[in-house]
Amino acid sequence: MSYFKNVSIAKNELGYDAWGKPKTTIDLSLFHGMFTYNVPVTVWYESLNGVELAAFSNASSVNGKLNLQSGVTLSDKVYLRTFRNPRYEPNRGYLFSTSVFLPNPTGLGIRRWGYFTSESGAFFELTSAGLFGVVRTTIDATTTDDRYAIDTTGIDLSKGNLYDIQMQWRGVGSYKFFINTKIAKEIEYVGTRTDLTMYNPANPIAFEAVNLGENVVLQSGCVDMTREGGGANGKQYGSISLSNQTGETSIIGFNVPILAIRSKPTVNGLINTRDTLSLMASGFSDQRAFVRIWTTRDFTAITGNDQTWGDFGDGHLEYLEYDNPDVVTPMSFDTGKATLVFGSRVRQDETYTTTALFEGSTYVYITPGDMFIFTIHRENGGACNAGASFEFAEEI
Repeated sequence: MSYFKNVSIAKNELGYDAWGKPKTTIDLSLFHGMFTYNVPVTVWYESLNGVELAAFSNASSVNGKLNLQSGVTLSDKVYLRTFRNPRYEPNRGYLFSTSVFLPNPTGLGIRRWGYFTSESGAFFELTSAGLFGVVRTTIDATTTDDRYAIDTTGIDLSKGNLYDIQMQWRGVGSYKFFINTKIAKEIEYVGTRTDLTMYNPANPIAFEAVNLGENVVLQSGCVDMTREGGGANGKQYGSISLSNQTGETSIIGFNVPILAIRSKPTVNGLINTRDTLSLMASGFSDQRAFVRIWTTRDFTAITGNDQTWGDFGDGHLEYLEYDNPDVVTPMSFDTGKATLVFGSRVRQDETYTTTALFEGSTYVYITPGDMFIFTIHRENGGACNAGASFEFAEEI
Protein backbone atom coordinates (compact mmCIF):
# COMPACT_ATOMS: atom_id res chain seq x y z
CA MET A 1 0.00 0.00 0.00
CA SER A 2 1.30 3.51 -0.83
CA TYR A 3 0.33 6.85 0.59
CA PHE A 4 0.32 10.19 -1.22
CA LYS A 5 0.60 13.62 0.31
CA ASN A 6 0.06 17.09 -1.14
CA VAL A 7 3.35 18.59 -2.16
CA SER A 8 3.91 22.36 -2.15
CA ILE A 9 7.08 24.29 -2.90
CA ALA A 10 5.77 27.38 -1.09
CA LYS A 11 8.42 29.10 1.01
CA ASN A 12 5.97 30.29 3.67
CA GLU A 13 2.44 29.67 4.94
CA LEU A 14 1.01 32.24 2.51
CA GLY A 15 1.59 29.62 -0.16
CA TYR A 16 -1.55 27.89 1.15
CA ASP A 17 -5.13 29.17 1.21
CA ALA A 18 -7.20 29.44 4.40
CA TRP A 19 -8.13 25.74 4.07
CA GLY A 20 -4.57 24.56 3.63
CA LYS A 21 -4.76 24.00 -0.13
CA PRO A 22 -1.63 24.94 -2.13
CA LYS A 23 -1.99 28.14 -4.15
CA THR A 24 -1.01 28.53 -7.79
CA THR A 25 -0.11 31.65 -9.75
CA ILE A 26 -0.73 32.30 -13.43
CA ASP A 27 1.24 35.05 -15.15
CA LEU A 28 -0.59 37.62 -17.26
CA SER A 29 1.33 39.83 -19.68
CA LEU A 30 0.11 43.39 -19.20
CA PHE A 31 2.17 44.83 -22.02
CA HIS A 32 4.87 43.70 -24.44
CA GLY A 33 6.78 45.31 -27.26
CA MET A 34 8.99 44.36 -30.21
CA PHE A 35 11.02 46.37 -32.73
CA THR A 36 11.13 44.08 -35.76
CA TYR A 37 10.47 46.70 -38.44
CA ASN A 38 10.48 49.98 -36.51
CA VAL A 39 9.74 51.55 -33.15
CA PRO A 40 5.90 51.53 -33.31
CA VAL A 41 4.59 55.09 -33.13
CA THR A 42 1.30 53.95 -31.60
CA VAL A 43 3.11 52.34 -28.66
CA TRP A 44 6.18 54.48 -27.87
CA TYR A 45 7.15 58.13 -27.78
CA GLU A 46 10.50 59.85 -27.32
CA SER A 47 11.45 62.87 -25.22
CA LEU A 48 14.62 64.95 -25.54
CA ASN A 49 15.70 66.79 -22.41
CA GLY A 50 12.19 66.50 -20.99
CA VAL A 51 10.32 67.67 -24.11
CA GLU A 52 8.10 65.20 -25.95
CA LEU A 53 9.00 64.93 -29.64
CA ALA A 54 6.50 64.69 -32.49
CA ALA A 55 8.69 62.08 -34.24
CA PHE A 56 11.52 59.77 -33.23
CA SER A 57 14.95 61.35 -33.27
CA ASN A 58 17.39 58.99 -31.55
CA ALA A 59 15.26 55.83 -31.39
CA SER A 60 15.20 53.42 -34.34
CA SER A 61 15.04 49.77 -35.32
CA VAL A 62 18.33 48.23 -36.47
CA ASN A 63 18.18 44.61 -37.63
CA GLY A 64 15.09 44.04 -35.48
CA LYS A 65 16.56 45.59 -32.31
CA LEU A 66 15.66 48.84 -30.63
CA ASN A 67 18.63 51.17 -31.07
CA LEU A 68 18.53 54.14 -28.69
CA GLN A 69 21.33 56.70 -28.87
CA SER A 70 22.00 59.53 -26.46
CA GLY A 71 23.17 61.67 -29.37
CA VAL A 72 26.41 63.57 -29.88
CA THR A 73 25.55 66.65 -27.79
CA LEU A 74 26.98 66.71 -24.27
CA SER A 75 24.35 66.36 -21.50
CA ASP A 76 21.55 65.43 -23.90
CA LYS A 77 19.06 63.02 -22.31
CA VAL A 78 16.92 60.84 -24.59
CA TYR A 79 14.00 59.03 -22.96
CA LEU A 80 11.88 56.46 -24.79
CA ARG A 81 8.74 55.26 -23.05
CA THR A 82 5.41 53.57 -23.65
CA PHE A 83 2.22 55.59 -23.77
CA ARG A 84 0.73 52.93 -21.50
CA ASN A 85 1.39 52.75 -17.79
CA PRO A 86 0.76 49.09 -16.85
CA ARG A 87 -1.19 49.07 -13.61
CA TYR A 88 0.25 47.30 -10.58
CA GLU A 89 -2.28 45.13 -8.73
CA PRO A 90 -1.87 44.97 -4.92
CA ASN A 91 -0.69 41.70 -3.38
CA ARG A 92 0.55 40.40 -6.74
CA GLY A 93 4.06 40.04 -8.10
CA TYR A 94 5.21 42.36 -10.88
CA LEU A 95 7.85 41.31 -13.40
CA PHE A 96 9.73 43.39 -15.99
CA SER A 97 11.64 41.37 -18.60
CA THR A 98 13.83 42.41 -21.53
CA SER A 99 16.99 41.61 -23.47
CA VAL A 100 19.61 44.34 -23.73
CA PHE A 101 22.88 44.92 -25.63
CA LEU A 102 25.25 47.64 -24.38
CA PRO A 103 27.90 48.58 -26.95
CA ASN A 104 31.01 50.09 -25.34
CA PRO A 105 29.88 49.36 -21.74
CA THR A 106 32.42 51.75 -20.18
CA GLY A 107 31.39 54.71 -22.37
CA LEU A 108 30.94 58.13 -20.77
CA GLY A 109 27.21 58.18 -20.35
CA ILE A 110 24.21 56.72 -18.56
CA ARG A 111 21.94 53.97 -19.87
CA ARG A 112 18.74 52.94 -18.05
CA TRP A 113 16.11 50.28 -18.75
CA GLY A 114 13.12 49.21 -16.68
CA TYR A 115 9.77 50.72 -15.71
CA PHE A 116 10.23 54.31 -14.65
CA THR A 117 9.57 58.04 -15.01
CA SER A 118 11.66 60.92 -13.69
CA GLU A 119 9.75 60.52 -10.39
CA SER A 120 9.33 56.81 -9.71
CA GLY A 121 10.16 53.29 -10.88
CA ALA A 122 12.77 50.54 -10.87
CA PHE A 123 15.50 50.05 -13.46
CA PHE A 124 18.96 48.86 -14.35
CA GLU A 125 21.48 51.68 -14.74
CA LEU A 126 24.85 51.46 -16.49
CA THR A 127 27.43 54.21 -16.02
CA SER A 128 31.16 54.30 -16.62
CA ALA A 129 31.46 53.17 -12.98
CA GLY A 130 29.50 49.94 -13.55
CA LEU A 131 26.02 48.42 -13.41
CA PHE A 132 23.44 49.24 -10.72
CA GLY A 133 19.96 48.23 -9.65
CA VAL A 134 17.91 51.33 -8.82
CA VAL A 135 14.59 52.01 -7.10
CA ARG A 136 13.32 55.57 -7.55
CA THR A 137 10.71 57.49 -5.57
CA THR A 138 9.56 61.02 -4.82
CA ILE A 139 8.75 62.06 -1.25
CA ASP A 140 7.69 65.60 -0.36
CA ALA A 141 8.65 66.79 -3.86
CA THR A 142 12.18 65.37 -3.58
CA THR A 143 13.18 62.57 -5.95
CA THR A 144 15.78 60.03 -4.81
CA ASP A 145 17.40 56.98 -6.39
CA ASP A 146 18.16 54.06 -4.09
CA ARG A 147 21.13 52.62 -5.99
CA TYR A 148 22.91 49.27 -5.48
CA ALA A 149 26.00 48.04 -7.34
CA ILE A 150 25.67 44.78 -9.29
CA ASP A 151 28.63 42.44 -9.72
CA THR A 152 29.02 41.70 -13.46
CA THR A 153 32.10 39.48 -13.22
CA GLY A 154 32.02 36.99 -16.09
CA ILE A 155 29.25 38.86 -17.93
CA ASP A 156 30.03 40.63 -21.20
CA LEU A 157 27.60 43.57 -21.11
CA SER A 158 28.27 44.40 -24.74
CA LYS A 159 26.60 41.12 -25.71
CA GLY A 160 22.90 40.36 -25.49
CA ASN A 161 21.84 39.40 -21.95
CA LEU A 162 18.51 38.84 -20.22
CA TYR A 163 17.46 41.37 -17.59
CA ASP A 164 14.49 41.01 -15.23
CA ILE A 165 13.16 43.03 -12.30
CA GLN A 166 10.71 41.36 -9.93
CA MET A 167 8.84 43.53 -7.46
CA GLN A 168 6.67 42.64 -4.47
CA TRP A 169 5.84 46.27 -3.75
CA ARG A 170 2.78 46.54 -1.42
CA GLY A 171 4.60 49.78 -0.74
CA VAL A 172 7.25 48.12 1.42
CA GLY A 173 8.12 44.84 -0.35
CA SER A 174 11.45 43.72 -1.75
CA TYR A 175 12.92 43.87 -5.29
CA LYS A 176 15.02 41.34 -7.17
CA PHE A 177 17.25 42.20 -10.14
CA PHE A 178 18.10 39.25 -12.40
CA ILE A 179 20.70 38.81 -15.15
CA ASN A 180 20.33 35.72 -17.32
CA THR A 181 17.70 34.28 -14.90
CA LYS A 182 20.05 34.47 -11.88
CA ILE A 183 19.55 36.90 -9.00
CA ALA A 184 22.16 39.64 -9.41
CA LYS A 185 20.90 41.87 -6.58
CA GLU A 186 18.08 41.58 -4.05
CA ILE A 187 16.96 44.67 -2.17
CA GLU A 188 15.15 43.74 1.05
CA TYR A 189 12.95 46.59 2.21
CA VAL A 190 10.42 44.98 4.56
CA GLY A 191 10.63 46.50 8.03
CA THR A 192 13.32 49.04 7.08
CA ARG A 193 11.56 52.23 5.88
CA THR A 194 9.09 54.87 7.03
CA ASP A 195 8.04 55.78 3.45
CA LEU A 196 7.01 53.71 0.47
CA THR A 197 9.87 52.23 -1.53
CA MET A 198 8.27 53.71 -4.66
CA TYR A 199 5.46 56.24 -4.23
CA ASN A 200 3.82 55.28 -7.55
CA PRO A 201 3.97 51.64 -8.79
CA ALA A 202 2.20 52.32 -12.13
CA ASN A 203 4.96 53.32 -14.52
CA PRO A 204 5.68 53.08 -18.24
CA ILE A 205 8.24 50.71 -19.70
CA ALA A 206 11.19 52.97 -20.51
CA PHE A 207 14.71 53.20 -21.90
CA GLU A 208 17.02 56.19 -21.41
CA ALA A 209 20.42 57.29 -22.68
CA VAL A 210 22.43 60.28 -21.47
CA ASN A 211 25.55 61.76 -23.06
CA LEU A 212 28.18 62.53 -20.42
CA GLY A 213 31.01 62.75 -22.92
CA GLU A 214 30.14 60.08 -25.47
CA ASN A 215 27.23 59.08 -27.69
CA VAL A 216 26.24 55.95 -25.75
CA VAL A 217 23.92 53.35 -27.26
CA LEU A 218 21.35 51.00 -25.71
CA GLN A 219 19.81 48.18 -27.74
CA SER A 220 16.94 45.84 -26.89
CA GLY A 221 15.39 42.81 -28.55
CA CYS A 222 11.97 42.88 -26.89
CA VAL A 223 10.32 43.79 -23.61
CA ASP A 224 7.44 42.63 -21.41
CA MET A 225 5.64 43.62 -18.23
CA THR A 226 3.81 40.80 -16.45
CA ARG A 227 1.52 40.54 -13.45
CA GLU A 228 2.00 37.37 -11.40
CA GLY A 229 -1.53 36.27 -10.52
CA GLY A 230 -4.64 38.35 -9.94
CA GLY A 231 -7.36 39.45 -12.33
CA ALA A 232 -8.32 42.38 -14.52
CA ASN A 233 -9.90 44.47 -11.77
CA GLY A 234 -9.20 47.91 -10.38
CA LYS A 235 -11.11 49.80 -13.08
CA GLN A 236 -13.86 52.27 -12.21
CA TYR A 237 -16.68 53.09 -14.63
CA GLY A 238 -17.25 56.64 -15.83
CA SER A 239 -19.10 58.43 -18.62
CA ILE A 240 -19.66 61.88 -20.06
CA SER A 241 -22.48 63.12 -22.25
CA LEU A 242 -24.40 66.32 -22.81
CA SER A 243 -25.77 66.97 -19.35
CA ASN A 244 -28.29 69.67 -20.26
CA GLN A 245 -32.04 69.11 -19.92
CA THR A 246 -32.55 67.71 -23.43
CA GLY A 247 -29.26 65.81 -23.73
CA GLU A 248 -28.63 67.40 -27.13
CA THR A 249 -27.47 70.67 -28.65
CA SER A 250 -28.09 72.66 -31.83
CA ILE A 251 -25.20 72.54 -34.31
CA ILE A 252 -24.38 73.66 -37.83
CA GLY A 253 -21.34 72.99 -39.99
CA PHE A 254 -18.99 70.04 -40.35
CA ASN A 255 -17.10 68.14 -37.62
CA VAL A 256 -18.68 69.99 -34.72
CA PRO A 257 -17.00 68.88 -31.45
CA ILE A 258 -19.85 67.58 -29.28
CA LEU A 259 -17.54 66.22 -26.57
CA ALA A 260 -13.83 66.52 -25.81
CA ILE A 261 -12.05 64.58 -23.07
CA ARG A 262 -8.38 64.64 -22.19
CA SER A 263 -6.08 63.01 -19.66
CA LYS A 264 -3.94 65.50 -17.77
CA PRO A 265 -0.14 65.10 -18.07
CA THR A 266 0.24 66.01 -14.38
CA VAL A 267 -1.97 65.82 -11.31
CA ASN A 268 -1.21 67.78 -8.14
CA GLY A 269 2.24 68.57 -9.51
CA LEU A 270 3.16 64.91 -10.14
CA ILE A 271 3.33 62.92 -13.38
CA ASN A 272 -0.05 61.37 -14.17
CA THR A 273 0.25 57.63 -14.87
CA ARG A 274 -3.44 56.66 -14.70
CA ASP A 275 -4.62 55.08 -17.95
CA THR A 276 -8.28 54.99 -18.99
CA LEU A 277 -9.86 52.12 -20.93
CA SER A 278 -12.39 53.16 -23.56
CA LEU A 279 -15.63 51.19 -23.42
CA MET A 280 -18.25 52.62 -25.75
CA ALA A 281 -19.20 55.76 -27.70
CA SER A 282 -22.64 56.78 -28.95
CA GLY A 283 -23.98 59.54 -31.19
CA PHE A 284 -27.38 60.64 -32.45
CA SER A 285 -29.03 63.36 -34.49
CA ASP A 286 -32.54 64.40 -35.55
CA GLN A 287 -31.24 64.44 -39.14
CA ARG A 288 -29.10 62.02 -41.14
CA ALA A 289 -25.61 62.69 -39.85
CA PHE A 290 -22.04 61.48 -39.50
CA VAL A 291 -20.23 60.79 -36.20
CA ARG A 292 -16.45 60.76 -35.89
CA ILE A 293 -13.85 60.11 -33.21
CA TRP A 294 -10.50 61.89 -33.32
CA THR A 295 -7.34 61.61 -31.19
CA THR A 296 -4.48 63.99 -30.56
CA ARG A 297 -1.75 64.87 -28.09
CA ASP A 298 -1.89 68.52 -29.13
CA PHE A 299 -4.24 70.16 -26.68
CA THR A 300 -4.41 73.30 -28.86
CA ALA A 301 -6.59 71.30 -31.26
CA ILE A 302 -9.52 72.37 -29.05
CA THR A 303 -10.03 76.06 -28.28
CA GLY A 304 -12.37 76.56 -25.35
CA ASN A 305 -13.49 80.07 -26.37
CA ASP A 306 -16.21 80.91 -23.82
CA GLN A 307 -16.10 77.43 -22.29
CA THR A 308 -13.91 76.14 -19.47
CA TRP A 309 -12.59 72.63 -18.97
CA GLY A 310 -14.10 70.78 -16.03
CA ASP A 311 -12.68 67.91 -13.99
CA PHE A 312 -14.15 64.45 -14.16
CA GLY A 313 -14.12 62.53 -10.89
CA ASP A 314 -10.95 63.21 -8.92
CA GLY A 315 -9.40 65.27 -11.70
CA HIS A 316 -7.16 62.95 -13.71
CA LEU A 317 -9.48 63.55 -16.66
CA GLU A 318 -11.15 66.78 -17.79
CA TYR A 319 -13.79 67.45 -20.42
CA LEU A 320 -15.93 69.91 -22.38
CA GLU A 321 -19.53 69.58 -23.58
CA TYR A 322 -20.39 71.63 -26.66
CA ASP A 323 -22.27 74.82 -25.70
CA ASN A 324 -23.17 73.50 -22.25
CA PRO A 325 -23.68 75.62 -20.30
CA ASP A 326 -25.02 77.91 -23.03
CA VAL A 327 -22.37 80.44 -24.12
CA VAL A 328 -21.93 83.01 -26.90
CA THR A 329 -18.98 81.18 -28.51
CA PRO A 330 -18.70 77.43 -27.84
CA MET A 331 -15.49 75.44 -28.17
CA SER A 332 -13.95 75.07 -31.64
CA PHE A 333 -11.91 72.27 -33.19
CA ASP A 334 -8.91 72.40 -35.54
CA THR A 335 -9.11 69.03 -37.31
CA GLY A 336 -5.65 69.58 -38.79
CA LYS A 337 -4.17 68.98 -35.32
CA ALA A 338 -5.87 65.62 -34.76
CA THR A 339 -6.05 62.16 -36.31
CA LEU A 340 -9.35 60.68 -37.43
CA VAL A 341 -9.67 57.16 -36.01
CA PHE A 342 -13.35 56.29 -36.50
CA GLY A 343 -16.38 57.41 -38.50
CA SER A 344 -19.89 56.16 -39.18
CA ARG A 345 -23.20 57.31 -40.61
CA VAL A 346 -26.01 57.97 -38.13
CA ARG A 347 -29.61 57.43 -39.19
CA GLN A 348 -32.18 60.11 -38.48
CA ASP A 349 -33.54 59.95 -34.92
CA GLU A 350 -31.52 56.84 -34.13
CA THR A 351 -28.46 56.30 -31.94
CA TYR A 352 -25.30 54.79 -33.35
CA THR A 353 -23.12 52.95 -30.81
CA THR A 354 -19.61 51.58 -31.20
CA THR A 355 -17.65 49.49 -28.71
CA ALA A 356 -13.93 49.94 -28.06
CA LEU A 357 -13.33 46.51 -26.52
CA PHE A 358 -13.37 44.26 -29.60
CA GLU A 359 -14.03 41.08 -27.59
CA GLY A 360 -10.58 41.12 -26.01
CA SER A 361 -8.69 41.20 -29.31
CA THR A 362 -7.46 44.72 -28.65
CA TYR A 363 -8.14 47.65 -26.35
CA VAL A 364 -8.28 51.42 -26.76
CA TYR A 365 -6.78 53.52 -23.97
CA ILE A 366 -6.64 57.20 -23.15
CA THR A 367 -3.19 57.73 -21.66
CA PRO A 368 -1.89 60.90 -19.96
CA GLY A 369 -1.44 63.61 -22.58
CA ASP A 370 -4.10 62.13 -24.90
CA MET A 371 -7.26 63.90 -26.00
CA PHE A 372 -10.32 62.35 -27.68
CA ILE A 373 -12.78 64.51 -29.62
CA PHE A 374 -16.24 63.30 -30.66
CA THR A 375 -17.75 65.21 -33.58
CA ILE A 376 -21.11 65.08 -35.34
CA HIS A 377 -22.42 66.92 -38.39
CA ARG A 378 -25.48 66.71 -40.57
CA GLU A 379 -24.53 65.02 -43.84
CA ASN A 380 -24.84 68.33 -45.73
CA GLY A 381 -23.38 70.47 -42.94
CA GLY A 382 -26.75 72.03 -42.19
CA ALA A 383 -28.47 72.62 -38.90
CA CYS A 384 -29.54 69.76 -36.66
CA ASN A 385 -29.86 68.74 -33.03
CA ALA A 386 -27.31 66.18 -31.92
CA GLY A 387 -25.72 64.55 -28.90
CA ALA A 388 -23.04 62.05 -27.92
CA SER A 389 -21.85 60.02 -24.96
CA PHE A 390 -18.59 58.30 -24.06
CA GLU A 391 -18.20 55.48 -21.54
CA PHE A 392 -14.86 54.46 -20.06
CA ALA A 393 -13.10 52.84 -17.11
CA GLU A 394 -10.27 54.48 -15.18
CA GLU A 395 -7.45 52.21 -13.96
CA ILE A 396 -7.49 53.37 -10.36
